[in-house]
Amino acid sequence: MSIDPTIILIKRAELIKSIAEQHKNNSLYFLDGAKTMLNSNTPLLAVLLGYFAMEHKANQLLALNGYKVESHICTQLGLSRLLKKKELARKISEVFQERQTIGYRMFLKQSEEEQRHAKKIIEENIIPFIQEIDALIKLETMKL
Repeated sequence: MSIDPTIILIKRAELIKSIAEQHKNNSLYFLDGAKTMLNSNTPLLAVLLGYFAMEHKANQLLALNGYKVESHICTQLGLSRLLKKKELARKISEVFQERQTIGYRMFLKQSEEEQRHAKKIIEENIIPFIQEIDALIKLETMKL
């Protein structure tokens, strides 16, 4: 039994562009959902959606560098090892851990404290991460 790689090298320009565009659109979609959830009765869902916005944004950058990523951990590894962006990998890993913690809580509740917690993660971690990746993408597209 063999295990297929979860990071695939892609070389065709049209495929790179297509995959990157899909990740860009998905990131925007999840970030919009995250912002919406902040003002709902389920603010912690904003963190889950925000993580997916981060992941898609990172995968957009990886795609522009010729990599198609197919798992959460490989997104982090791709940032760290392939693109040498260890700090970005650390940031997405931290929000991944937060996402896991929320996902496995036994008692989820709506409270002002939870809303503040979710808002802090979105504003201090998720949005800056996406902005940093966008800046790298801008540099990447200037090379093309």
